[in-house]
Amino acid sequence: MKRRPACVVSADDYQLGPDVIVAMVTSQTTRRESPGLGDVVVTDWAQAGLRAPSTVRTGRLLVLEQRLLGTTLGRLSPRTMAEVDTALRAVFGLV
Repeated sequence: MKRRPACVVSADDYQLGPDVIVAMVTSQTTRRESPGLGDVVVTDWAQAGLRAPSTVRTGRLLVLEQRLLGTTLGRLSPRTMAEVDTALRAVFGLV
């Protein structure tokens, strides 16, 4: 199985259990150039520990057992995480 970066979006309290909720992260150029609903372009991708310009896809969520997660690549900036929060609200119609 190929390892891919992901953005943890579940609350700390949720992660006290065995699972974690993550949003897909893609380096696909079309997602950066024409982001859709829920897509957050990571402008400071190198500082975040990503290998290439990337987009967090908050409309593409996955629940994983925490034991399946690999090492932490880095952290998104507070500004980018605020954008992720806003995008999650938009995806779920909570705006």
